[in-house]
Amino acid sequence: MNGEEPRRRRRMTILMLPNDLVYNCLARVSRLYYPILSLVSKRFRSLLASTELYQTRTLLGRTECCLYVCLRLHSGTQTLRWFTLSREPINSTKTLVPISSPNSPSALWSDAVMVGPNIYAIGGLVNDNASSSVMVMDCRSHTWREAPPMRVAREFHSDTWREAPPIPMRTYREFLHSACVLDGKIYVPGGSEDLDLTNWMEVLDTKTQTWEFFQIPSKEIFEGSKYLTAVYEGTFFVKCVYKHVMYKVHKGRWRAADIILKDSWGDRRYSCYCVIENVFYRYNDSKINWYDFNDRVRKTLKGFVGLPSLTRFSLAKMVDYRGKMALLWEEHVFVDNRKETRFWCAEIAIEKRHKQEIWGVVEWSGVVSTTSKPYSLAHVLATTI
Repeated sequence: MNGEEPRRRRRMTILMLPNDLVYNCLARVSRLYYPILSLVSKRFRSLLASTELYQTRTLLGRTECCLYVCLRLHSGTQTLRWFTLSREPINSTKTLVPISSPNSPSALWSDAVMVGPNIYAIGGLVNDNASSSVMVMDCRSHTWREAPPMRVAREFHSDTWREAPPIPMRTYREFLHSACVLDGKIYVPGGSEDLDLTNWMEVLDTKTQTWEFFQIPSKEIFEGSKYLTAVYEGTFFVKCVYKHVMYKVHKGRWRAADIILKDSWGDRRYSCYCVIENVFYRYNDSKINWYDFNDRVRKTLKGFVGLPSLTRFSLAKMVDYRGKMALLWEEHVFVDNRKETRFWCAEIAIEKRHKQEIWGVVEWSGVVSTTSKPYSLAHVLATTI
């Protein structure tokens, strides 16, 4: 009781302050601690979710990069769960904390992109039918709302495949990048078999919240069932995976893309990629490569040494983490004859050195979640708030 009373007194003291002063205090605390602080009281939860707090963080220069992870439960319900990277209050270790929201999207095989502080969950399957629905989560308040639906119902997944030995056989759906963001607009290609040149791609202007079709120049772009997209050097790229076809959109016009860059994406199941400060990075076979636009060759990220449990069979995701690279991957182990899935995260600093060399320095890595349920990585996104 003697220890509880001072804690209660301190809590009552800060709650008695005007909101402006509370915002000023909370804005100076890392957002990694916000999930813990939200347990203090209902008023704290309301303050932590308010736009005024994030305006204060911006004014004080206290914005920081936040990581969001979506896991898919491979069961009869195919549940999707969203998490944010947080910090434990006692030992300061980083962990994935689930985001609970009554209006979270339930569509299977949807795509997801980040625009400013908002996550857009696009399309997917609802009752085994392709959906045109779009849901948006405000990462400041962790609340979901409906956005204008697409004009065409779309879903985003590829063929089923199985993991290679020595990992026990397990069924997955491999996600390929589909939707992509350029200048505040979300480009959404494919996702349906009944498409033509006029409706294969549509674009959402997030400022006006309106959808428009974006006509493509040739049907060879969508003749393949799988494709990749990326924004690189201020240009939107779309690549058909199983055909030697790649196009780009620059200043609203379609053009043929660099054949060398096409080969840098990789088609392997365990590949993933991201763009950081206009440099194209790809993870494949436990290595990270980058594309040298000047020399038109793919180079190895130097200084990067294999991380614990990172193997060529690891299903991984990578994302721009405010100029650094966040890499997440799965590890499957047996503990007391029970299969567990461990989700690892690493933060890698990018250093551009002389002679057009890029080095990766692993600043931190660790297990952020462990589960005995059949979860797998679906999406990894980052935003600065």
